[in-house]
Amino acid sequence: MSILDWLEAIIKLGLPMAVLGGLMFNWLYGAGQLSRDDGHQAIRQRLAELRKQHKTNKSKHGNYLYKQWLFFGGGFYGLTVLWTLLVIEVGEMFSFILNFDLAALLANGIVALFVNLVVSQLGNIVTALLWFGYWPDAGGSSVVIWVGIAYAGYLSGIHLAREGDSLHGLADLKSRIKLRRQGMKDKNVK
Repeated sequence: MSILDWLEAIIKLGLPMAVLGGLMFNWLYGAGQLSRDDGHQAIRQRLAELRKQHKTNKSKHGNYLYKQWLFFGGGFYGLTVLWTLLVIEVGEMFSFILNFDLAALLANGIVALFVNLVVSQLGNIVTALLWFGYWPDAGGSSVVIWVGIAYAGYLSGIHLAREGDSLHGLADLKSRIKLRRQGMKDKNVK
């Protein structure tokens, strides 16, 4: 696997996962759903609780991306499915607009058009659910590398959202890291 394959994985999956992860967890922290001091295990438990709440609460109000994320399971896998589905759908939308042909759409009738639309949507959802096969190309890219880069992006997004409440520059980041290290040392001493 060449350096270009790594860069492709970082650009196509790692960075978007960091941005989406940061957005989702920033919303959770801002809404008080999670504490910024929670560790990864506490975050997993709280996400499981939120998924259960989401299944019972079918409100039409709220953040659409957040709801879709929870629909796909929340967490890392759900966020990656959501990103993959967005990429597939936007690509198909542009393809449809650029290659629009009304006569070809209606050639088999309106019923066939709707059946094709539903089948296409289901295919897109299945492809998104199997995202780890969608992203690596057939040129020998390793699935493990893509999954690792996606997960690293996801964890980076969580970290950025956690630290985002008071970070205004590099100096703030350094001081926060120092405080966390001192806090860990104090806990280990006791």
